Amino acid sequence: MAPSLNFFLFLAIALFLTIQSNATFDYSLQSPSPSPSTQIFNIKGENNIPSFVKTSMVGSMAKTQEFIKNVIEKKLATGANLDHFHKDCLKTCKETYESAIDSMEKTTADVKDQDFYKANVDLSAVYSFIETCHDCIVETKEKDDGDFQKFETWVKGIAHDCLGKVVAEYYKN
Repeated sequence: MAPSLNFFLFLAIALFLTIQSNATFDYSLQSPSPSPSTQIFNIKGENNIPSFVKTSMVGSMAKTQEFIKNVIEKKLATGANLDHFHKDCLKTCKETYESAIDSMEKTTADVKDQDFYKANVDLSAVYSFIETCHDCIVETKEKDDGDFQKFETWVKGIAHDCLGKVVAEYYKN
């Protein structure tokens, strides 16, 4: 049985309410890998949402893997002085970021199949996974959370941009 339009609308509104309306997203995560392209038109000048979302998700997956390796795993490896709450939090962040990567992969497949409803759900999951790590970092009062905050802002910005385009495409069809 297909989900009702009211459920989809509720889900979209709930997600948009969690995003600060006056937030400005900083996409400038310092990294050797390129940021996803913001170009959404193909050569003919037609709107190409699947290409935009795929490019954004592929770039985000690479940067998320890079963040796990260069920040989370390094903190875990060098964190002999960390108490068990901080270690558990870092492990939680690693797991949730890996789950976010899985949802990014699903989103890419969803838009390829033109299943914008499912892409909306998977993009919402990406946002939720990132937020879970944020909650953990806040609860542990991590002193050096600048890396996490900067990455979180960047990836939420990408998810927000993609979600807006996916929702618009869903209602267009």
